[in-house]
Amino acid sequence: MIIDIHGHLGNINIAPFWQADEKKLEEHLNKAGVDYLCVSSSKSLMYDVEEGNADLAKALERSDKLLGYVTVNPIFPETIKELKYLENPKFIGVKVHPDYHGYHVSSPYAWDFLHQVAEQTDLMLFHVSCMPGTGFADAEDIARFGSEHPDTNIIMAHMAGIFQNGVYPYFPNFQGLEKVSKYTSSCNNIYIDTAHQLMYVYPGVMEKMIELVGVDHIVFGTDCPLQGGMQMKFAIEIIENLEIPAEDKEKFFSYNAQKLIKKIKSLVSR
Repeated sequence: MIIDIHGHLGNINIAPFWQADEKKLEEHLNKAGVDYLCVSSSKSLMYDVEEGNADLAKALERSDKLLGYVTVNPIFPETIKELKYLENPKFIGVKVHPDYHGYHVSSPYAWDFLHQVAEQTDLMLFHVSCMPGTGFADAEDIARFGSEHPDTNIIMAHMAGIFQNGVYPYFPNFQGLEKVSKYTSSCNNIYIDTAHQLMYVYPGVMEKMIELVGVDHIVFGTDCPLQGGMQMKFAIEIIENLEIPAEDKEKFFSYNAQKLIKKIKSLVSR
């Protein structure tokens, strides 16, 4: 089984080539050989939280391969009521995107709001920017947040925000992973996803990720449809060709994700 922990429904970044309803997403999954994709609503991230979550709920009803993240935004504190969707077994957690929503994750106002959210869900996916100098969610802040909520699993997107070094562009900057590595040895609830184009561009990126945080803290993610079916397939091949034991590759593809998505067993058995 392969579970992609990080995707989107709708039109991300207003780009027509990244437009994907549930049928298009399933085409990508079938081409890549992926069994499940966990998605948030692009509309919720970029435009209207409530409309996007409602659209996603309808799409999940029409798909056997999609699972959903409900989106909340502390700028609009009433969106905490959107956590009602977690009563739906197809919703498996909460998506947090400080960059698109325009707040810093460590601001006292946002921090308090997100703590309230963490008390009501067992899984949160945080966007962590992979563009130098642009992020509103520092990896260490999120790791510290996770350490304060041991019963809530935390996923940091985009390899915890590694980026191409602007001064020496032939080397990636692993600052986020280096910060997070101080927490993964003692926090079993902190995970990093693989949704990052540098895993294709630079040799050794995945190996360095394993060295810093360990295979028990990594989950497979692609940011689909920003990566289409062939790119997803390529990501799978990169992991399959790592010189690590087969059981560690299985952790990447599904075992770790199944630990995070506590509802997955009942969904798979249907």
